[in-house]
Amino acid sequence: MLCTTPAVAQTVNLRFHTHVPPVAGSFKSMAWWAKKVEKDSGGKVKITMYGSMQLGGKPPDLYDQVRTGVVDLIFTLPGYTAGLFPVTSAFELPFIGASTPVASAAINAFVTKWGKKEWSQVHPIVFHSAGPGVIHMKEHRLEKLEDFKGLKIRTPSRLSTAALKSLGAVPVPIPSLKVTEALMRNVVDGAVLPWSIALAIRTIDVGKYHVEATLHEPTLAVLMNKNSYAKLPPDLKKVFDANSGEWLALEFGRRWAKDDLRGQGKAKKLGHEIIVISSAEEARWRKASQPVYDAWIKEMNGKGLPGRQMIDDAEQLVAKYRAIEAKRKK
Repeated sequence: MLCTTPAVAQTVNLRFHTHVPPVAGSFKSMAWWAKKVEKDSGGKVKITMYGSMQLGGKPPDLYDQVRTGVVDLIFTLPGYTAGLFPVTSAFELPFIGASTPVASAAINAFVTKWGKKEWSQVHPIVFHSAGPGVIHMKEHRLEKLEDFKGLKIRTPSRLSTAALKSLGAVPVPIPSLKVTEALMRNVVDGAVLPWSIALAIRTIDVGKYHVEATLHEPTLAVLMNKNSYAKLPPDLKKVFDANSGEWLALEFGRRWAKDDLRGQGKAKKLGHEIIVISSAEEARWRKASQPVYDAWIKEMNGKGLPGRQMIDDAEQLVAKYRAIEAKRKK
């Protein structure tokens, strides 16, 4: 889709497609990035944003759209097509996450190291985190492991589904834009969503109880079509390279964290109860979900990858960037 206009021969026009609506904080972050690229290019690049699947298809189609060149850039969740990106799913394992900036930088470093093969058909700009998946419950107060039993909870990914099953819940896969309606109609009892997304789609208005636990932390990706990148002149490749990678993961993570605080603030304003799981109780949840880790490690080993070493590496990266963020805040 990369092209130049006859009137301004050096202008490169790119289309950026995503599933999130323009009102969402994540869309605004992507728009900020696009404007920065345009500015840094000296006006040689023009990126047009399309949200809410405006260019057609469903959210799981986004990867193929950018891979085949239907669009030039996308913002998506690799979890939508989990079978294609098993390595990248590591940070969606239960309780492996951290604060959004920390998890974002760790995810980007991890995928850069371990996931090159599964992303070889596109040009990755950045991988980052959407923040911890809060469990938003409509009527049921969820505080102990036993409370999960039989509850229908919306699940956002394959690993989240496995984790919820291990805890005794009944996972129900529902696209994020349909979650609020599903809660209102009692199709599900609760839903796993980051605060920021729950705010954007008004799930917070429906749920009375909001359970904060790092049960799930969605991985996000900004990807570019390989040919769209390859056709860029060297000076514009440098612009995109400079607006990619670690610093961008941290920046997006910090922006998500601010959006999460706004979502949390909305719940407090509505008088809802925010439940923070104790360390002792979280340890019980971790123990119950250990089979999810074991299955993931076995899957990686089956692909000739060192599954246990990869988990250790992920945890070490979290520790590394946690220290960096702590130092920055001093």
